[in-house]
Amino acid sequence: MRAKTIEKPKYQAIGPLKRFNQKYTILSRTSWDASFQKLRRKYQRTRDERIRKENLLEDYALRDASWYVANTLGTFAGFMHGNDGLYSWKSLEVPEENLDSETKFRKAKVSNPATASTKIKSAGRFYGADMVGITRLNEFWVYSHSHNRLTGQNDPIRLHKQYKFAIVMAIEMDYDKFATSDIGASATTGLGYSKMAFVSSLLAQFIRNLGYQALPCGNDTALSIPLAIDAGLGELGRNGLLITPQFGPRVRLCKVLTDLSLKPDKPIDFGVQEYCEKCKKCLENCPVDAISEDKTANAITVSNSSGVLKWPVNGERCFGFWCETGIDCNICIKVCPFNKKR
Repeated sequence: MRAKTIEKPKYQAIGPLKRFNQKYTILSRTSWDASFQKLRRKYQRTRDERIRKENLLEDYALRDASWYVANTLGTFAGFMHGNDGLYSWKSLEVPEENLDSETKFRKAKVSNPATASTKIKSAGRFYGADMVGITRLNEFWVYSHSHNRLTGQNDPIRLHKQYKFAIVMAIEMDYDKFATSDIGASATTGLGYSKMAFVSSLLAQFIRNLGYQALPCGNDTALSIPLAIDAGLGELGRNGLLITPQFGPRVRLCKVLTDLSLKPDKPIDFGVQEYCEKCKKCLENCPVDAISEDKTANAITVSNSSGVLKWPVNGERCFGFWCETGIDCNICIKVCPFNKKR
């Protein structure tokens, strides 16, 4: 089905929405939840055993290198508290010997938000995004608190109301790597996360150079999938992931929050919800039954947000399987019929 624009996104809010605390995301829990810390150690042991027993040194070396920018300058793939590294909310200091260090830009006048949006999307694609959409920032998608994995701080997020727009970008993950092995799939996932930090930081700096505020974000600060749905990049699938018309679920998401006046995109409909009702391939192929048969607006674990009718994914089971195999799992992406080579 060809995607068509619609006035409202297809997800259905049931009762009042509450902002979610980043502390309770699965990867945040590996820093404070004792049971997840134990699993984290098991992941490392299993990984080391696989490298030794299956002679996978080169495979893991390639995979780990793909995550390097994400895990260093990208502050652990944007799973940290945000406002750090390439995801800093202010421009990073430029070395004095840089030829451009003294350049000062005047604030650009924006008389036509539609024109500004076209230029912003063009810049996002130039920097490396494969899809770019714009939406008004729904405050319910902003985390209630950030969580610093290193210090344990769980501080409230209070964004200034000037940040009215979110520019959401999707980074394609390589189809062939997904088809080769679990380690190959993890390598292209890591590369996606490294590109997220690179692309979002460059776009944010472009906007700052125009005289406006811009906050680059990975998986921090706000929920990426509902923002991407609002921005017209795709729909929510049974596997809990964004399904795009171009790449299916084979994308990683980042965003820039800004006070620059832009023209929002409309959400889209290309039949994902109806297809997922019948398909169930991700459900049937999940080795730990982490994907739900039925929709609900209730949280099935503390790591699920509530209030929106959807097929919730049991991230506890999912992460447990990662630790059993020593690599992150991508089966629900690989088997999705929307995941086709373009």
